[in-house]
Amino acid sequence: MNRNLRTALALAIFACASLLLSVPSSAQSVYGSLFGTVTDSTGAAVPNATVTVRDEAKGIVVTATSNGSGDYSVPHLIPDVYDLKVTAKGFKAFEAKGISVEADTAPRIDPTLQVGAENTTVEVNADQEPELKTDRADVSTVFDQQQVSSLPIGDQNFTNLQLLVPGAQLLGWSHAADENPQGSKQIQVDGQAFGNRL
Repeated sequence: MNRNLRTALALAIFACASLLLSVPSSAQSVYGSLFGTVTDSTGAAVPNATVTVRDEAKGIVVTATSNGSGDYSVPHLIPDVYDLKVTAKGFKAFEAKGISVEADTAPRIDPTLQVGAENTTVEVNADQEPELKTDRADVSTVFDQQQVSSLPIGDQNFTNLQLLVPGAQLLGWSHAADENPQGSKQIQVDGQAFGNRL
């Protein structure tokens, strides 16, 4: 075999091996969203209501429209604090301010519109919204910048932050270095196996 043919064959084998050995990575969500149902004071759905979401810090505005069931969804929001305004013909405008949206979270805001002129606004503060999530069972913990920067992490391994979650426990073993090149810790929460995904 001549030298060029051997080189081409070696490159082809390497390319095939790279494709076979590549492991699909699971993405972590970096966006949040808002959703809910627009109703009137009797509990009836309000379709075609205009939902306006405004980023308090950046001033970015996103709009959506409620469907026939009154449901709306505003996805792909950068983590920040938002104001929500809902308007519909024949109803007073509804506003909720100071809604904190974190990565991979979806606060539910269910506006109730009162009959009246559109230029009248009913304002609700986000801290008056119920904390109990009755529509889903996800659980999360958010660490702010100060908590992360002031934590004493001896070995500089970011996965130690998981140990701050209530019920988290460090397992007494680890994967081989070739299976875990970043050196992640094996941690379980409330007895849930570290590799499980719900």
